[in-house]
Amino acid sequence: MMRFVCLAVMLSALLSGVATAAGWSTRPLSEVAVYPEFRASAHVVAVDEARIAAEVSGRIESLPTRVGQAVAKGAELARIDAAAYRIEVERAAAQSRLVGDRVRLAEAQLDQARALASKGFISADALRIRETELAVLKSELDAARQEVAAARLQLARTTVRAPFAGVVRERIASVGDLAVPGTPLLVLSASADSEVRARVPTAQIESLRAAGKWQFVAGGTTSRLTLLRVSAVVEAAGQARNAVFSSATPLPAGLAGEVRWTGATPHLPAGYVQQRGGALGAYVERGGRAVFIELPDAQVGRPVAVNWTPDTRIVDEGRFSIGLGRDLHDERAPETGGEGGGA
Repeated sequence: MMRFVCLAVMLSALLSGVATAAGWSTRPLSEVAVYPEFRASAHVVAVDEARIAAEVSGRIESLPTRVGQAVAKGAELARIDAAAYRIEVERAAAQSRLVGDRVRLAEAQLDQARALASKGFISADALRIRETELAVLKSELDAARQEVAAARLQLARTTVRAPFAGVVRERIASVGDLAVPGTPLLVLSASADSEVRARVPTAQIESLRAAGKWQFVAGGTTSRLTLLRVSAVVEAAGQARNAVFSSATPLPAGLAGEVRWTGATPHLPAGYVQQRGGALGAYVERGGRAVFIELPDAQVGRPVAVNWTPDTRIVDEGRFSIGLGRDLHDERAPETGGEGGGA
């Protein structure tokens, strides 16, 4: 076992000596690789933003909230003149009481008719008429009670309340305005929940999904994000897709900034990309020799993505002199760097 270890050490030293003698040295890809940072413009959007409108007609009596004011769920946002609706509730309630009295009278008459029918003083048909009259009156009582409920509902709608906790973003109506159903009163944005939406070019969607970590940077602050979903629809104008994130910290709606993430694919720095024989590529070590690997996607002055293993030995010092003139240790790999695995 010791002999084997010694032999491996000697072989490694021999290969290193060959590389040094050739005038170049190597470093593993894990040391030289860069992972480019991507950025996309983004803004914070409230999950819920409601355009609060009147549901009944009437003169606006009160709008107690102001723009920028935070309100709790159920807080009063507006109040509409309710005099006519109170009268309607009283009228419906009186009608319900009237029908209720008639029902009680019909019940007493039916009891009397049954007693007389048992003694043979009235016919069975007359008894059925009394029963039918009572059933009709009970139906009328049910309808009258529904009228009372509807009138009370309309009265309740004269007070407009916040459907959720939020912040008043805009006041549209004013005190004294005449409102009808559908008249917009104000805009309310939810304060509890918000989303970060970013427009990401389609070419960067895969790197976005593979990143694992995302940040929202705005106004000198940084917030950690979680990717929720990516829209399947591509915007024709900018060839971008909307990505939606949730934030670990509360963010105010309307805040603009950038979503940033780091790609998961290693990139070879631009300084290692060279041109040999009309092709762009980089030198790696194979068996103590510098082998040129073509990179079809490479561009001059820009890092290039590679799918090599982290332990791939990249020629570092002396790489620019390889392949110029006569160098016995310069070879060209038969495959390209964009198709194979580790070198």
